[in-house]
Amino acid sequence: MNFLHTKELPEDVESKSIKQQEEELTQFQNRMHREILKHAQENNLIKQKPSLMPIYDGVADINAYITSNPKIMWILKEPWHLFTASGKAKGGDWSFTEHFKNPDVWKDEDMWKLMIQINYAIRNNLKWKELDYIEDNPEMVEELKKIAYINISKMPADTVSQNNHMWNCYNIWKKILFEQIDIYNPDVIIFGNTFQFFRGDFKIKDKPVPTVSGQWNSNVYKINKMILIDAYHPSRKGGEDSGYDYVTSIVKAYRKAIENNA
Repeated sequence: MNFLHTKELPEDVESKSIKQQEEELTQFQNRMHREILKHAQENNLIKQKPSLMPIYDGVADINAYITSNPKIMWILKEPWHLFTASGKAKGGDWSFTEHFKNPDVWKDEDMWKLMIQINYAIRNNLKWKELDYIEDNPEMVEELKKIAYINISKMPADTVSQNNHMWNCYNIWKKILFEQIDIYNPDVIIFGNTFQFFRGDFKIKDKPVPTVSGQWNSNVYKINKMILIDAYHPSRKGGEDSGYDYVTSIVKAYRKAIENNA
């Protein structure tokens, strides 16, 4: 089954003005948030006691995303919010597209810092040791707003994401996930330990181009000119000062895809 059938050809996208692209993507994102709520209702995922509602994802600054080079999407597993005393998920009913507009959001979690470093290094052709500290470089703070941030599951997660649970989430949300990929039309997708779920539907037959840095490795593929990077999840991979190998493995994977026309 080819899930990328709705993707526009590059010349179709380029023929539209930035303003037109921004308006269309904004309309899509608003519609997608409504579709996520509807899909959660149809699959009996919404709960009343304790309250459990979707957490929406997408792009915080659509103009910045459209004009960025390359356009980067991250696909992670599932969002966290609140927990009951027994560790069960509750909460939700908010959006990362608003959350990432907070200029201090990068301070919340170390993984935001690593994602910022990776995005900024890729877009500015920098090595890890050439990166500024985020607090010293206002441009780096903007990176989270420029990405398409997607979770496989749109519902608040329990404290542990078991693999069989994630397969179930993938099957529930697959149609919406591939519609998001189609319409956001990224140049690069970085999968945070999530590529295993998508690989079969992408129908990838080529062998990956591997990269290694220390204990972390990433594999890179290419499909329809889109670069796919199979990486580890950015959580618990070190902070801003200790993420060298994780950041480097992903940045090297991207550069190999560009240099080798993988």
